[in-house]
Amino acid sequence: MTQAKRDVAAFLRGDRVQVGQIRTAIESVVRSFQFTDGDLDRDLVQEVLGRLLQNLTADRFRGDSSFKTYAQRVARYACLEHLRRRRHEVSVDFEALPSRARWSEPEGALLSMEEHRRNLEIFTGLPGESRELLRLIFIDELSYAEIARKLGISEGAVKSRVHKIRLSCREAVGAGRSPAPRRAPERVEE
Repeated sequence: MTQAKRDVAAFLRGDRVQVGQIRTAIESVVRSFQFTDGDLDRDLVQEVLGRLLQNLTADRFRGDSSFKTYAQRVARYACLEHLRRRRHEVSVDFEALPSRARWSEPEGALLSMEEHRRNLEIFTGLPGESRELLRLIFIDELSYAEIARKLGISEGAVKSRVHKIRLSCREAVGAGRSPAPRRAPERVEE
């Protein structure tokens, strides 16, 4: 029987000297990570001792190194695993993060709702054919050429109508009221 196997057998029997030496070796590895919490150090030492016991009873120790070295490797792995776990456990209070978005403040949310309501009023104030044209563009996502074919008009006429709708909406936003249908300018007879 090798020395490593004798040390394992003594550890499993609960030999005070062997358990004390292994505990000291584990504590030195845990301390080398310089965790700020003493309770965490004790918890990690206990976790490593539990893992050692579990690995030894499952016959995972091959005896390629000394038992002390094996225990230190298990301790190092446990500490690294703790650091990885802690890195993923970072909690963020999203409510405390500052934001410049209008919706993040009560006033901004109110202004956004008011603006949305005003835009809906402007949209509903448009003539039906104008609303239909905007639906084809923004909801159905048709190109001007596809819309022209569908409505039986030229692509230039579609562009002209969209331009007039946009002007009407801009005027309504500036005036703070729903747009009235635009009239063609009256011809002046000479």
